[in-house]
Amino acid sequence: METIKKVEYLPVPAEGYRPERAPSYPPIIVPIRFLFGTLGYLMPELSAKVAYRLFSTPRVRARHQVSDPLLESARIFEFMYGKQLLKGYEWGYGGRTVLLVHGWESRGTALRSFVPPLLEKGFRVVAFDGPAHGNSGGRRTNLIHFGGAVRAILNQIGGAYGIITHSFGGASTVFALSSLQPSLSVEKLVLIGVPNRIEKVLRDAIATLNVPPPAARRFLRHMEKKINAPLHHISLSHTGKHIKVKQALILHDKQDHVVPLSEAQAIFDAWDNASLLISDGLGHYRLMKDPTLVQRVADFMG
Repeated sequence: METIKKVEYLPVPAEGYRPERAPSYPPIIVPIRFLFGTLGYLMPELSAKVAYRLFSTPRVRARHQVSDPLLESARIFEFMYGKQLLKGYEWGYGGRTVLLVHGWESRGTALRSFVPPLLEKGFRVVAFDGPAHGNSGGRRTNLIHFGGAVRAILNQIGGAYGIITHSFGGASTVFALSSLQPSLSVEKLVLIGVPNRIEKVLRDAIATLNVPPPAARRFLRHMEKKINAPLHHISLSHTGKHIKVKQALILHDKQDHVVPLSEAQAIFDAWDNASLLISDGLGHYRLMKDPTLVQRVADFMG
């Protein structure tokens, strides 16, 4: 197989293109930070449980304000993951399937920009709403459950030739392929704005919530019990070496305010079969909607 280990830089968007704003937190975060900062010392065990509950509960469910022909053309189906009924979407009838995996507080159809160019290349395209997201069941989820849903949809659709992922969905997908069902193989995997180290994600959440050290230590230990592994082992640069993927394409933006570019570079450095495409000015979310990048991903799949 031809090696694809390379780094490319995309031109800066044309003048007048407004950079993506850094994420803002709702006003409720102020009293939450105050409560953790005080009660976290007095009741560290209870504070750790509350922190885990907040961390695993999406604040919002992504909704479509208006419909469009692509949404209306989707064939909707349902499938089970454990006791949860999850919603799936399907386009096309090609012999090879590409699965779309969305990120945190998003939904499967948020990645529908990839559908038209993939259909033109003869693919069947499938997306789904993860647990506690979109129109799927559940109120809380985490890396294990979201990864379990990825495994469930892959089994439901008979596997996939390629998978396109965004952010948390990419981390969950790699976890599913490496730990939950290592027998699954994928020809091509795309990681868009995906974090490398789960421990960093958790420590960022601790800082955001202002969880003090006594409660933070219990929170991290609780997460290790859930994952059944030390947190420093749960990174894409580590687990990615154990997944059956022939080629990977990593896309990241220099101005990503959610996941720093260094996370993508760490994954790229660790994977022998990956290429890295770096943009400048698209941020964390516009990256998956930019027409140039969408076409690059479709060409990579094709």
